[in-house]
Amino acid sequence: MENVKEKWYEVMYNTRLDKLVLKKPRLRRKIIRRIKKHKFITTVFWAFITFSMLNIVMIVSFMKILQNI
Repeated sequence: MENVKEKWYEVMYNTRLDKLVLKKPRLRRKIIRRIKKHKFITTVFWAFITFSMLNIVMIVSFMKILQNI
């Protein structure tokens, strides 16, 4: 039922085919829907990216400290 509520405004009339068709969803809209639907997976993904970047920064800082010794 929720899927129908979300897509009612995406219907348009195609004159060449002479019938109603759904608009192709834009990439941004697809990504936003997927993020809203899979919140846990999105949170895990962003945590992984954040911790990976933090790890790289810490390794670079450690290498700089070792070079100064």
